[in-house]
Amino acid sequence: MKSSYNWFIPCLLAGFLLVACKKNTDLPADATAGTSTEPPTIGGTTSAFKDTTDITEGNVNIKFSKTDACFPSNEIFSFTAVATGVPANARYVWEFGDGKSLMGASVKNIYKDPGNYTVILEVKSSEGQIIHKVSIAVKALGQQVTPTAVFSSALADINVLNNMTFTSRSTVPTGTITEHLWDWADGTTSTSSNSFMPKNFPQVPEDKLYPVKLIVTANSGCKDTAGLNVFVPAVYNISGNFDAVQYDGCTNEYFIFTPRLTGVPDGAVYTWDFADATGFVSGNPVKKSFTYQNDYDVKLTVTLKGKIIYQTHKAVRAFGQNIKPKALMLKNIVSSTATTEKWAFYSQSNIPHGYLSGYRWEMPFGVVDDNFNTIVEQEYTKAATPTNYSIRLIVTGNTGCKDTAVANITIPAR
Repeated sequence: MKSSYNWFIPCLLAGFLLVACKKNTDLPADATAGTSTEPPTIGGTTSAFKDTTDITEGNVNIKFSKTDACFPSNEIFSFTAVATGVPANARYVWEFGDGKSLMGASVKNIYKDPGNYTVILEVKSSEGQIIHKVSIAVKALGQQVTPTAVFSSALADINVLNNMTFTSRSTVPTGTITEHLWDWADGTTSTSSNSFMPKNFPQVPEDKLYPVKLIVTANSGCKDTAGLNVFVPAVYNISGNFDAVQYDGCTNEYFIFTPRLTGVPDGAVYTWDFADATGFVSGNPVKKSFTYQNDYDVKLTVTLKGKIIYQTHKAVRAFGQNIKPKALMLKNIVSSTATTEKWAFYSQSNIPHGYLSGYRWEMPFGVVDDNFNTIVEQEYTKAATPTNYSIRLIVTGNTGCKDTAVANITIPAR
């Protein structure tokens, strides 16, 4: 009898153990291996849960909220259920609509892809019987829905330096970019769904550096900002030319060059190129002498802080130096009789720079010869007493400058 009793006790204990093991293996599949009470970690910083939704259906109350989907956070949903009138050991089994399931009164889930999902909660007894079944709809934005803002700028027209174009090269891993907000840093903004944006910056008389910002928004509502310093050169509405006034053209010619410009900013520098290989001269006004006769293409350049802001030029005709002719003549008697005497006059005039363009002989008795003759003759009648006469030669250079020579002769008495 003792030996039988000893055999019964171990068998009874073994029976209890077998019953307990069998009870565990009979749990519903959604509550066994493959379920978890925590979602997988995907990295990033999790923000606080917000936007709580409270739903009551029958004896079941469900509250769910989610974290921010925008970087550096990840969108994570949190679900909490409370059922009344159910056994204390009732189980809460969740199906999230994305192929994943969890068990627990409070659970969390991450939706990889954006979309509308139907979440089903089944409240089950310990034997697996469904006590309550509730379904709710949730809208998930998904993961990696934050855009990355990137943009570039270019000059649209090299002749219009304040006309720029901007191209957004922003991307978003999941979703689409719905808005580009441009902050031009000049007090204006532009909004567009397009990635290309032209911009005419204000025309101001100084160089400007605009810290342009682009704020892109994805369909998730997430945003990102990029910045770029954009240099816009000054725009000057300068017009006009310069005066070139000649002085002392026939003796010691020089010019006074004076700018006649409007719209020139303070601090501008005026630089002259006289096209005579003598280099550049700065000033306003400036005095200039040209050595040789020529037509010079004089250029005026206006700079500000080393940058050219205006240029103009025009032709200036200079006579040069040593341009006044020198009137000289020779004279001699050609023939002489008892009653008359004939004289000849020869021009020996010259000009250092240029050429002679005219000879004018003014002789006694009102005789004038301006036929470009270099030799003239005149016959005089002898009087009872010697007679004195003056002959005048006026020579003209190609610049209009003149010089005069006078020859005096005496006609003897007959």
